[in-house]
Formats: sequence, structure tokens, C-alpha cells
Amino acid sequence: MYHWHTKASEVAQALLIVMRRGSLRAAEEITGHKYETIGEWLRRASEHVDALTAILMQDLHLSTVEIDEFWSFVRKK
Repeated sequence: MYHWHTKASEVAQALLIVMRRGSLRAAEEITGHKYETIGEWLRRASEHVDALTAILMQDLHLSTVEIDEFWSFVRKK
């Protein structure tokens, strides 16, 4: 996640919104980040599984089930 211009926890929060709401548009409205940017984060997140999983656990305090659901959603998209 090196060279990302946004905090990793903020990216994770936006992706979590996408997962829970099922919509990039919803995440755009809630976070204020552009639809295209969030879509790019989703694509890039799949390349950084270990780092993002650590953030999901530490910063967002997600359970193992929620993290598994998150990665299942990323794979689908």
C-alpha cells in the first residue's frame, strides 16, 4: 500500500462500506471519495491482502467472519 495518497484505514473503511452496502456509489456519498477512486482501491486491495487484513483487524476491529466476508466480496468484484 506504499505510495497510496490516502490512509490505509480510510481506504479500508471505504471498502467496508462498499461491501456492506453493495455499492461504490454509496461509499462515494459517505466518504466523499470519487467512485472511480474507490473502484481502483478495490482492485488494488486484492493485491495487498496481508496488509489490509491487518488494518481491518487492528484499526476497524472486525471479526474473522467479517474479514472473510470482506475478501469474498472483493473476489466477486
